[in-house]
Amino acid sequence: MTDPDPRNRSRASGFVLPTAGTAAVAAIIAGVFVLPAEYGIDPTGLGAALGLTRISAPQEIAVETRFTAPPEIATLREQTFRTETIEIEVNPFSVDYGQLEYKVSMNEGDLLLYSWTSDRPLIFEFHGHTVDDRTGDPIEVMDYIAGEGTSANGTLVAPIDGIHGWYFANSAFDDPAHVQITLSGYFELEPGIIELER
Repeated sequence: MTDPDPRNRSRASGFVLPTAGTAAVAAIIAGVFVLPAEYGIDPTGLGAALGLTRISAPQEIAVETRFTAPPEIATLREQTFRTETIEIEVNPFSVDYGQLEYKVSMNEGDLLLYSWTSDRPLIFEFHGHTVDDRTGDPIEVMDYIAGEGTSANGTLVAPIDGIHGWYFANSAFDDPAHVQITLSGYFELEPGIIELER
């Protein structure tokens, strides 16, 4: 049904035409400027001509190429790496103060990946030291990590030739702790468990 009053028809057309014009201008601005600058989409080709597509492109960073890596980054080994899982029991505090050490032998630069878990909280110290070779040289000791908990995971690049591993202390008076240690890398399973006496 048409409105018989011509004044109402002219009001409606006066509203529709400016709205349509505004929408057309917005579409042109989006196609020529916004899409190329923000998203790299250039339907008209004017975005590239105006340099707007460079705004949306990722920044290129020049990286110096190195053709040789130092030995601490990449090495070749004749022997394959090994993986071992060891289970040990740490006495309760009532037996030798509930303490022992577990150590493996490594040469300087050897890599070790490790993970250990315990069924009860333990005090632990991860450290290494040189072995007394009876030459009169003092033993060199290096502390790596200390803490308390039921597990630890990490890596070690041996800083010295010697034995490397953990000191564990169980504060439970009567209950032993059962520890599982998983090792992977370059090492020898010796000396293993070191009992600590009172």
